[in-house]
Amino acid sequence: MALAPQDIVEITQLYAAYNVSVDDGDGDAFAACFVADGSLVADGNPITGTAALGEFARSVPAGLPGIRHLGTNVAVAGEGPDATGRSYLTVLVAGAQPQVLMTGRYRDTLRREAGGWRFVRRDFQADR
Repeated sequence: MALAPQDIVEITQLYAAYNVSVDDGDGDAFAACFVADGSLVADGNPITGTAALGEFARSVPAGLPGIRHLGTNVAVAGEGPDATGRSYLTVLVAGAQPQVLMTGRYRDTLRREAGGWRFVRRDFQADR
């Protein structure tokens, strides 16, 4: 059976929680967006597991104050407890004159667990 509308809403909320938590440097909330052994793979470099994902998220706003991750064009498909997703990303630094730092694409694998939908793997490819 295809994803129910409620699943799509929950997955869309997961995408938003991911972006907000990394911008806030909330490592616990960011890591909670993934299954326990989940991975974020950026341009071929994996960050895997709850501790490493949390550490990564805590470092982001410390290194780039005012960073904002803007996810758009979220498209998901799946069946039962498994789904795939795609989206675009624009990263900017907020301020009087916001600057776009990069753009790119995500390709995602997701799973529904007892606590809701989580990323199993997020593959990010920056636009060149």
